[in-house]
This record gives sequence, C-alpha cells and structure tokens, in this order.
Amino acid sequence: MAGSYGGFLFRYISLLVLKNKTLGGTIEQMARKQGQATCVRFGDRRISYEEFNQAANRRANLFQSLGVQRGETVALLMENRPEYLETLAGLAKLGAVTAAINTNLAGAGLVHCLNISGAVRLIVGRECVQRLNEVMPKLDRIRAAGMFVDSGPESGAALPAGSHDLDDMLAGASTANPPRVKLRSDDQLMYIYTSGTTGLPKAARITHLRWYSAGLAFGYYGLALTPSDVVYCALPLYHSNGALIALGSAFVNGAALALSRRFSASHFWEEATRLEATCFIYIGELLRYLMNTPDGAYDRAHKVNSILGNGLRPDIWEPFQKRFNISHIREFYASTEGNAVTMNMNDAVGSTGAPILKSSNNLAVVRYVVETGIYPRDAAGFCQHCAPNEAGELLGQIKFTTPFHGYTDPAETEKKLLRNVFKKGDVFFKTGDMMKQDAAGNYYFLDRIGDTFRWKGENVSTQEVQEILSGYPGLHMVNAYGVQIPGAEGRVGMVALMFDPGATFSPERFFAYADERLPTYARPAFLRLVGNLEVTGTYKLKKTELQIAGYDPGTVRGPVYFRDDAKKAYVQLTPALYADIQAHKVRL
Repeated sequence: MAGSYGGFLFRYISLLVLKNKTLGGTIEQMARKQGQATCVRFGDRRISYEEFNQAANRRANLFQSLGVQRGETVALLMENRPEYLETLAGLAKLGAVTAAINTNLAGAGLVHCLNISGAVRLIVGRECVQRLNEVMPKLDRIRAAGMFVDSGPESGAALPAGSHDLDDMLAGASTANPPRVKLRSDDQLMYIYTSGTTGLPKAARITHLRWYSAGLAFGYYGLALTPSDVVYCALPLYHSNGALIALGSAFVNGAALALSRRFSASHFWEEATRLEATCFIYIGELLRYLMNTPDGAYDRAHKVNSILGNGLRPDIWEPFQKRFNISHIREFYASTEGNAVTMNMNDAVGSTGAPILKSSNNLAVVRYVVETGIYPRDAAGFCQHCAPNEAGELLGQIKFTTPFHGYTDPAETEKKLLRNVFKKGDVFFKTGDMMKQDAAGNYYFLDRIGDTFRWKGENVSTQEVQEILSGYPGLHMVNAYGVQIPGAEGRVGMVALMFDPGATFSPERFFAYADERLPTYARPAFLRLVGNLEVTGTYKLKKTELQIAGYDPGTVRGPVYFRDDAKKAYVQLTPALYADIQAHKVRL
C-alpha cells in the first residue's frame, strides 16, 4: 500500500512540475541560462542558444503578424537544417501546431498527409518545392497564397506564382521574445506521421509534454546528458526519433544538437567526428548500413561513447559495439503515438529493457492469436498474461499518467483501443507488436503483428528471418514477408534479396545456408533478386508492395526462384512451374 501511494505521489508531483513545460519556454530558459553555449551544430555553422532563440523569435513574430494563432495547424516541409528547427520553435511559441511532413513523399502520399493535417499554410524549403508543385492542384486547403518558401542557402525550383519568399519577410522581423501565449504542457505541439509501411501514414498528436518527457527520459535517464555533450542526429526531423528524442534530449538538457542534412553511411563517422559528437540517435537499419561499409579511418577516431535508438537486432549488436568502440547501447521500445515505453539501462544484449521508472509501469504482454486477430480470454472474460518468454502482444494501459492522444481520425484512434482487458472499464493501447518478457523483467521485441505470418501451424517472424539470412556472404539487404498460396492456410515465406556490387547469387549455397539456420516452416519458399529495396524515411523496410507483387514470374520484375527440396537448391521459377504450384501439383 505504501509503495502504491508513493508511486502515485511521485507521478502527481512530476505532473505538477511538468505542467507548464513547453518547447518555446525551454528554449527561452536555456537562452537565459547558457546563452553563448552552442545549441546547434550544422556543417561549419555553430549557433548559440541565444542566437537560436532570436532566430525562432523572428519567425514567431512574423507569423504572428500574419495572423497565425494558437491551435492553428501549419504544415512544414523541409529537409534537415537549422531553419527547420527555428520554424518549429517559432510556431511553438505561438501555440500553433506544426504538421511535420515527410520530405520523401510525393504524389498521393504527399497529398494525403497535407490534406489530413487541415493546414491552410505551408512553410516549404526551396529544396522541396518541385515535388510540391506537382501536387498543388490536388490539395484541399493549401493554395499558393498560403505558401512561404524558405530558400536560405538552398537552390531549387522557381517559387510558385503567388507564394511568398520567407527570407525577405524575415529580414525585418523582431528578434525579441513574442508576447507569452498561455500554454500548458498538454497543449498540442505537432503532428508526426506514422511511417506508412503498411498503408497511408496517420497523423499522431504530439503534445509539448510528450516532447519534454522524451527529452527528459531519453536524454537525462538514457544518455545522462550534460551541457558538454553533443547529440548527433542523422535521422529526419519529421519523425519522432529526430524531433522528440534527438531534439528533445539536447534542448531539455542544455546539450548541443549536431544535425546532419541526411544519413550517409559512407560519411557518417567522419561527420560525427568533425561535429565532436559524444552520442547519437539511431534506427536499427542505420547501424546495419554502417556495418556494411568498409573499414574506415574514422571508425574509432570519434568521441561517441553511447548510442540510443530502437530496432537494433541481436545479430549485429555486439559486432557493432566492438568494431566502433561503443560502450553503451540504450535500445528502447516506443512508438510515435503510443504510451508503451521501455529502455535498456543494463546493457542486456538484444533487449529493449524495462520501464524507466517502476512507478510508471503500465505494460502487459497478453496472449494473441496472429492468424485470427483474437485475444483469448478467461472464464471471467478477461485477457490472459503471457508466461515468461512466451510471445504475445504488448499493451499499454491508458491512464492519466500514460495517455494516448490518438490520431486526427477518430476511427483510426478507436482501432488502437482494447477495452475490459483485466477488469471492467479499463482501456489499453494496442501496440501491434509481438514481444516477450524474461523472468528478470526485460522485454524483447519480436515482430510487428502485420509482419508476422503463420505457416504450417507456426508463427514466422520476418524480423528473425531477415536477421538470420542477412549473414549470407555478399548479401547487402534482405526483406522477408509472407505470400498467399491458393487453397493453402496462412502464408508461405518469401524474401527479396539485394546483393553487394560484384557479389553473385548461388542457388545451391543459399539453399544450404537457409537450411542450416532456419526451421522448416520459416525457410523461404520463394525468393526474388532485386537491385534495390525500398525503405521509409526512417529506414524501415517496405513490405506491402512486395507482398502484392507476389511471385508470378510473368509480372514480377527480375528473376524469381522457388525452393526445390529434391534438388537442394533454389530453381528459377518458370511460368509452367508457377502454374503447377497454383494447381497444387507441387507440394509446399
């Protein structure tokens, strides 16, 4: 009882302390506290906290004069550069909401994200104008008169007729702090869109509290940042690992943010060394790309001691640490919109850790039937906890202290809720992720539910298949997924393989490699060779289009192979063999 009361009291006091924490307020506080200390490093530029605050003020005062008000959504489409940060901070000071648009989007995806944002104004970097021009006629609310083009040092397409040159407008704007808008930490800061690996992205609501809490949790607890630290970020600012974790960790703790324009595996360590990074934020695939680079002069010449991120698979965990001399890997589990968070604070290889504070533990791993989407319930009608090391779906209870703010679409929000889980009236957030928890309390990520398929009565994790097959010599990247066979239950495995330049594919050797390392039900029945594998802006492999394309040699570009157990090799799939498989003349 005392422990429960103590946990409640801690959370209550924490909320009181954080209730007025905002992005704009944090920047102004740091400008007063350590004004001349470096805030942002970008190329050869060094921007102090005072200079950054003044640049953000210039934008805030300009847009306030143009009528931008508290609660209004303004879309932002710009690549990583200091002007992006200044825009986000300036709008935050006005209480406006920034819709952070993925700069890799084009066509229907770009139209979708801009339209669901509800914005009538758009701040766009000159480097992104061309793809915007291509979709302007399809936008619901944004017109050229509401477009403000930030050229800065950039070149690109000509400004759309009727749009505004933001550089000229900013020249005369005041650098003084704008009149304080009465904001609370639970006011909305921005929309961050989900990755869109299995469909069109959804806009997740991000509050100032969520931004500040991310900086506190990941920067203070995870990386133990001090003002002398430099957080290197090569991930896009339109996504949570960039905007919440990298930016939040640096600004909340008074450290410097070293910003890269975009991720480059070949120049990563050189830039991190030049910017004097002491830590960096990662996505798992980013580290795999780095492992695939040749040995370089900067591999161990850097000052990076700790890294923090998510999606790192166990097969390269220790090899990465050894090659690049990294002391601590702070792997975490979280999602842009979710309320389930864990962090590896004890260097347990392969684990996403545990809740940072025991008092804030709202997690449960429950039994879930992948092929039917059913949560088995007991005689009383409640969900069942998984045993230690048993795979299930991770849920996060929605409470005052662990909220789920949902999406702009109420129907999409409702889909993520599971009610009456352990008692009548409770509500949990469905993460959509298969996890397990060991006896010591450490959580381990297994796979996205949509990326897990069932074959021959067994669940197959595409992540684990990718992890195992990625060790095949000369293989640059592998994407695993399940495809349907007419008349068969579940899905059978298929992989798309991208090899290094100069590497060759041996049907016999790859068969043997998979045969030795994968159980029968997980061995890919089909494979295709590709010159490139598409990823999202945050380096997550796209699977939907590959699944739709399937294995028909008459429609799939590039060679397709079929696993032939009798020949102990993958054989090229011909139209005749394809027809036999469809007619069930070939047994799988």
